[in-house]
This record gives sequence, structure tokens and C-alpha cells, in this order.
Amino acid sequence: MNPYTLTLLRHGDINHQGRLIGNTDLPLTERGAADMAASWQRIVRHAPVTSMATSPLLRCREFAVQQALACGVPLQVAPLLAECHFGAWENRPLADIAATTPDWQTLLARGLLTPEGGESFEQFRTRVLTGFADWMQQARGSHRVLVSHGGVINVLLAELLGTDFNVARLMAVQRGGFAQVSMLEGHPAYLTRLEAPDHGGH
Repeated sequence: MNPYTLTLLRHGDINHQGRLIGNTDLPLTERGAADMAASWQRIVRHAPVTSMATSPLLRCREFAVQQALACGVPLQVAPLLAECHFGAWENRPLADIAATTPDWQTLLARGLLTPEGGESFEQFRTRVLTGFADWMQQARGSHRVLVSHGGVINVLLAELLGTDFNVARLMAVQRGGFAQVSMLEGHPAYLTRLEAPDHGGH
């Protein structure tokens, strides 16, 4: 099997108003869309995109559809690659969650805490890895791009790079930024780029 580049593009800013947003379907802000467009120009300069997948949520899907049509590449809309569902915590102010559960992100990732009605970390991780494997069975070519969310990207980086989720979180792909991983079946993946959005559009 030939090596390929996997680009993990995180959606841009949304108007979250300080709330925890998982599967709530918010659109991009104007700045969020501009950040993704600027990152996209850097992504396609690296190499022509050959295959795409996206979360079905609007903040990812709308941009991905536009670029797939413009580039003439196949796009898979993958429900399994949507952000985590946070149950009773969905849309709650982050400050309120942090006040009652200061280490909530670490506790979630260690499987020690699941919000009522939400996905456990293991359910989320299994869903994401299943969705990624399904896409990889169909994806072709030397540059494959996934447009998705911070949590999804961290799960994939942890799995592909053989590290812990809480370590992958420290890599911090910012909204509108992207990570690139060099992939070759039977060999360890390695991170080649980690880029923040270019707010200045330079």
C-alpha cells in the first residue's frame, strides 16, 4: 500500500457563548469560515486533495461540501465522526461545569465521568474509530482530508500516534486549524504538521 497524508481539519469558530457544544448543530461564524478557508489554501498547496469525509454537523459539513464540489473529489458524510454528545451538559455554561467539576475534561477522557444522557468516553472513542475505519475502506489517493471536531481529532491522533487521549489533547488543534499525519499501513504514523488558523489571511 502506498503512503498517504491524512489531514485533520477542525471546524472554525462558532457562536458558543461560553457554553459546552457537542452535537448541538451551530453554524460557523464569519471568522470561523474565513479561518477554514485560509487553512484550506495551505492544505491544498501541500498536495491535491484526493478524498474527503466530514462530520454531518453544519459547522463542518457546509464547508466540506463546498470544497469537495470545487475540487471534484469524493466526499463521505460520516455521522460516526460527529462530536461527542454531552447529554445533560450540552449547552451548559462551561464556567458552571468547571465550578462544580474542575477536572471534568480529564475525568471524561479517563472514563471516570459521563454526563447524564450523554456518551461515555469509550462509546465516543469506539464510534469515532469505527467511522474512521469505514471511511478508510472507501478513501483513495495520497491526500485524504477529514473535516471534523476537536474531540474527534484528539481521538484519532491518540490512536494513530499511539498515545493517550489526554496527551493528544495537549497538541491542541485550534478551531480552524489542522494537523497532518503521514500514514503507511504496517508502519507507525507520525505527525508532520500542526498549524493554527491564519487570522490575518497572509
